[in-house]
Amino acid sequence: MNQRRAFTAEAMWLDPGDGPRWMRRPWVELDEAGDITAIGRAAPEPRDDLVPLYDLGAAWVLPGLVNAHSHAFQRGVRGRTERMVPGVQSSFWGWRQAMYDEAGRLEPETLFDVTRACFHEMLRGGITCVGEFHYLHHQHDGQPYDQPNELGYAVAAAAADVGVRLTLLDAYYARSSHEQPPRAEQRRFCDASLDAYLARIDGLRTSLVSERVRVGLAPHSVRAVPKPALATIAEYAADHDLVVHAHVSEQPRENEECLAEHGGSPTSVLADAGLLDRPRRFTAVHAIHTTPADRERLASQHVCACPTTEANLGDGMVAGADLLARGATLCLGSDSNSIIDLVQEARLLEMGERLRLGRRLCLQDAYGHVAPVLVDAMTRGGASSLGWPNLGRLAVGTPFDATVVDREHLTLRDVPDDRVGDALLLAGSSAAIVHVYVAGEQLV
Repeated sequence: MNQRRAFTAEAMWLDPGDGPRWMRRPWVELDEAGDITAIGRAAPEPRDDLVPLYDLGAAWVLPGLVNAHSHAFQRGVRGRTERMVPGVQSSFWGWRQAMYDEAGRLEPETLFDVTRACFHEMLRGGITCVGEFHYLHHQHDGQPYDQPNELGYAVAAAAADVGVRLTLLDAYYARSSHEQPPRAEQRRFCDASLDAYLARIDGLRTSLVSERVRVGLAPHSVRAVPKPALATIAEYAADHDLVVHAHVSEQPRENEECLAEHGGSPTSVLADAGLLDRPRRFTAVHAIHTTPADRERLASQHVCACPTTEANLGDGMVAGADLLARGATLCLGSDSNSIIDLVQEARLLEMGERLRLGRRLCLQDAYGHVAPVLVDAMTRGGASSLGWPNLGRLAVGTPFDATVVDREHLTLRDVPDDRVGDALLLAGSSAAIVHVYVAGEQLV
């Protein structure tokens, strides 16, 4: 829009400097770049420069939602694994083969198409920033494209076309499991060497990073990456101040294989490799089958829960309340993108804890409220996980990335004003989202 302007609405989740909270009838003023320059209540004072004021009406405005873990191409598997097939195991491992089949058909153009469709659905659901855990790198036989980052650039182009911010979490994948080479369908995930992988990362850092794109490292899992390589990745990440994500303890078999190879849990191996040395720069995706000792190791890091995917695959439920109590930062992801609705992810995070613990109101803040904890997970927690310290909140100096919820939506219409957030997060969905802004520009 490239002009100064201001917005007002019935309520906004704002941080005026002492922490985020709902503010009734506030206004926010933006500069030409779409960054917030002022926050106030009631109508702004008249000024000579005549900053236009846009009234969003009966709307409750949240920061733009942050999706911390996505495999966009897996959206192509949606609905295709929900029937029994003779000879196919009804488990995560059976689903994985269908996912490999989908990965095997993609070329740069088709990857762009499926990723763009996925990101567009995210934007429509209020997601303004996504962490794409990207491990589809090479041609079908494992040979690099002429441009080694061809497929990574396709993902970035899809994000730019839709308008969402992106952290490209470029994955390192070296093997099928301990002493097992990559399977044929995994070869396009694998670089020729760790040096070749880091050379690709060098290329991404110099060519891709911008106001709307970040790059992070993603050793796929302890199953797929040997321990010496994990240590090298930890050193590289520290040298270049990059965030690191990894799948951790999603399935019991992963833990069993890790114990046989290393004599410990995946989390202990990651800690020994130095990946947990920098506070809030590592994200453990899933972290379901963890021990109290594992969760203590993650106390100064992020844990990304993906409840709809974890339920779909029969993975289990993350011990969110225990992680939160120990100091970990929770965030949320749509993962396989069979469902793209971060409001549902937030609700299922809490509901999973209720089922696991057999009680209600598990993820409470200091006041006994659950909704603010869930808002934090799908905004600030995700932004921190993806290396965007200025996202996930609406405050002076941050971009106006905003998700606008219709107060008159049929799921919220009869809810008392002081319970709208509770109703949205614990009984609603993204269907109530009507507008989405990125850097002050309305995209939905």
